[in-house]
Amino acid sequence: MQAAQLEHAISTIRVRFGSQALTRAAELPPPQPWPSCTTLDRLTGIGGLPRGRLTLLTGSGTCGKLTLALGLLAAATREFTHAVVIDTRGDFDPWALLPFEPDLSSLTVVRLDQDSSGEAATTLARAGAGFILLMGEVPEPWLGPLEAGANRSGTVMVGVVDAPGRAFAHASSLSLGFSRVDWVWDREQMVGVRTIARCLKNRVAPPLGESELEIRYPLGPELPFAPPVIEAPLPSVELECVSAAV
Repeated sequence: MQAAQLEHAISTIRVRFGSQALTRAAELPPPQPWPSCTTLDRLTGIGGLPRGRLTLLTGSGTCGKLTLALGLLAAATREFTHAVVIDTRGDFDPWALLPFEPDLSSLTVVRLDQDSSGEAATTLARAGAGFILLMGEVPEPWLGPLEAGANRSGTVMVGVVDAPGRAFAHASSLSLGFSRVDWVWDREQMVGVRTIARCLKNRVAPPLGESELEIRYPLGPELPFAPPVIEAPLPSVELECVSAAV
């Protein structure tokens, strides 16, 4: 009964809005991988992070997920023409990125402020980002448009959050959970963390268990200048969803 109702609803939407208005996840073409050159590539099942899909790095406390995400972002700035950080919490520090040797000319930080009157959607549309890092959860109405845009352009989209909400978790195609095993010490100084990364959800390939990582905290020179920062909301009026996955 439910299957018949779902098929009827899908058919109605496609008749009204077009055949591409709604697409089943199983009908989407396999995503192309973006090799991160980390142990995570072995957990995705496709040899890299999926392009056009949302990958979540989750875990509570100091488990290494943020350090790893900053490393991925720095690598993306060197590979893509444009990389974007969507800072929903307002605590992203561009200075922390410098030890990873990023190309700061390729980086834009968008800080979402619900009380601001700017239009970050225009900025993101102009950016044509190859990589988007979501620092925290974005409001549910924005998930569909962001995912649809990433899918059309093949953008690598990574979210970092302690524990994702229901909508954020549902929107992800790949979810990796991190848990700290031990600290890494060198000459009586803490230099990193040893952690276990587990594949919690995988819509792009069969899940591939878990892997142990040693994540080092990099040290580097001071930041000579900051990347461009735009403090603006992402208005839902600019984000009409043209496609979705069910």
